Amino acid sequence: MEISVIVPVYNVEKFLPKCLDSLCAQAECVHEIILINDGSTDNSLNICRKYADKDARIRIIDQENKGLSATVRVGVKAATCEYIGFVDSDDYIEPDMFKIMCEKMAETGADVAVCNYDLVYENDGDKEESVLNCNIIARVYDRFDNKFNLPLLPSLEDFTNISGSRCNKIFRRDAILINIGFEDHAIRVGEDIALTIPIMFAAQKIVYIQNNLYHYFQRGSSIVYNYSENNFEDWKKIINLLDSALKKYKYHLDDFLSVQLALLYSVCFSKIRKSKLTFKERRREIQRIGKSELVKEILSLKKLNCRSQYHMFFKLLKWKFYGLLAWLLGRK
Repeated sequence: MEISVIVPVYNVEKFLPKCLDSLCAQAECVHEIILINDGSTDNSLNICRKYADKDARIRIIDQENKGLSATVRVGVKAATCEYIGFVDSDDYIEPDMFKIMCEKMAETGADVAVCNYDLVYENDGDKEESVLNCNIIARVYDRFDNKFNLPLLPSLEDFTNISGSRCNKIFRRDAILINIGFEDHAIRVGEDIALTIPIMFAAQKIVYIQNNLYHYFQRGSSIVYNYSENNFEDWKKIINLLDSALKKYKYHLDDFLSVQLALLYSVCFSKIRKSKLTFKERRREIQRIGKSELVKEILSLKKLNCRSQYHMFFKLLKWKFYGLLAWLLGRK
């Protein structure tokens, strides 16, 4: 198996060397490393060039700023290998990550390989210790009755799922290109969900590696910690896309209403919680979301109980307790 690894790069000079060191340490199954400089204004492009001089597998695409989603599509189209992996330029990976994932994918004939990841903060020590000789725990999931016995998406009952991130997965390139998730949906927050989940809806077999092979770096300037009113528009686009993908690929979700609300919480309300919005700004955004006809329709159809904190949260939204919710989301 040969893999093209796609790395979008934008103003990450502080973190990029660590990322590229971990990529250059990968086995020969990584046939090419495509670095896409998305209009960086810092020293990122020069760092890319220095690493390209040392590793012949590195290809550089230099472009004007297009944003993450468009840059990912540029990388997929430029890739020459049958399989594709992704790494964000401020993260880093285990030296054996792609070797392990390739082996498990080849052994099982899976359409998608997924590995676990952990979160790394600036004050944490290095974690990149080879796991090749450790006990690799992998499980194969076959599609049965038009679904996997594996939570692809969060729900109000259980927010535990395999993550919609593109970066802890390997896909077949053609499976990406022909999937409706690859289209330009102009989604800024949650774009990974829009890309990866429809591809997994179309898959027949998934291999899931439980070891933490990917290290996801957390920094305060990340989009994860920001909120804008466009988040809500992105959520609506994601819901429409998932609905279309469910129908196109005949995938069965037991409770799509619960999934929609869980994604509303993660795409909007969790961002409001992490943001620096004032109480009045939080209340205004919560009220705007609560008054949406789509949200009101979902809340009218979904049966909510008091046993779950998330159910209670949406009960308060349904009852229009916007100020209380703004206060709750402001508690640190």
